[in-house]
Amino acid sequence: MLMGRLSDRVHRGRLIGAGFLLASAAVGAAAVMPLLPLVVGLLVIAGIGVSTYHPAAYASIHDAGHGNGRTYGAFEATGSAAIILMLVVQGLLTARMGWRGLIVVGAVPGALMGVLLLVAPRISIWDHRGKPHVAPLMGGTARTTPRGSAQLAGLFLVGVMLRVLGVNALQNFIPTYLVRAVGMGHGIASFAVGFTFFGGMCGALLMGRFADRRGPFPVYLLASGLLIPLLPLLGLRMPAVLYPAILVLIGFCSSACFPSQNMILSALSGTRAKGSVFGVLMGATALTAAVSPLAFGLIADAAGLVTAVRACVIPVAAGWVLMLLVRRQLANPRP
Repeated sequence: MLMGRLSDRVHRGRLIGAGFLLASAAVGAAAVMPLLPLVVGLLVIAGIGVSTYHPAAYASIHDAGHGNGRTYGAFEATGSAAIILMLVVQGLLTARMGWRGLIVVGAVPGALMGVLLLVAPRISIWDHRGKPHVAPLMGGTARTTPRGSAQLAGLFLVGVMLRVLGVNALQNFIPTYLVRAVGMGHGIASFAVGFTFFGGMCGALLMGRFADRRGPFPVYLLASGLLIPLLPLLGLRMPAVLYPAILVLIGFCSSACFPSQNMILSALSGTRAKGSVFGVLMGATALTAAVSPLAFGLIADAAGLVTAVRACVIPVAAGWVLMLLVRRQLANPRP
């Protein structure tokens, strides 16, 4: 949150570069530390670096792409593609280099990018020169910034956090669930996260563009609503081949929400500094993502993995209902 405000005052390119350097240096140093407390301390510093560049990156993408969903979608899809590549490289090199060597090598690209952005902060791969066009929130001709938008933005943010609470918990434990509860082999289960990110890459690209045409709120309601029937399917006994397909669909719907949620929050924030707005979003979702594995683990210890997986749909459904209330307020603004 603090770094989001800082990104509105400092050149965003330099701030992103400094974040890359700090995160890369801390992660690389953590890999060679002999004591666990030193490793944990350096990872905390790396987290500060990550929190530095995320709000600034979102704000820069908003400005460069005029708040269009296709730009947000391209950013999210690129991140998912990078994670898939990382998983492949990890599988190929871990046995040869060990986990410490792999982490050191993985920190090098971030460090190089950090230096580049500090030396030439105005370099941008985003170049949208056309006339700015942002679809209305509800599609059609609905107003982009209704009265009471600050309160609606707060409610919307709570709905996003509820979705993250359910989906993130599942993503953290899905390999464990597939091995212990489903009986899937370790080799296939290890690719479970890759299935979700593959679906996420496709969902962000396609639904970001669709949000530009139909409006972000209908797309968000559709994507988050489809998660409600998809998540409980993982808690059923099915042929093993169906689980990867469901994970791809869950990843698709989950990442399809990202471009729309950024467009909606940006519109509801009006003329407020975008770095601060996205800083609040990243802070809230990061806090939720940190709590969700703990909540899942407690449920799994008390009632079993299957029950914990099925329980993930509860916050997602609650968040979707809250979004319906926000939609109603947007469709029928107070005079």
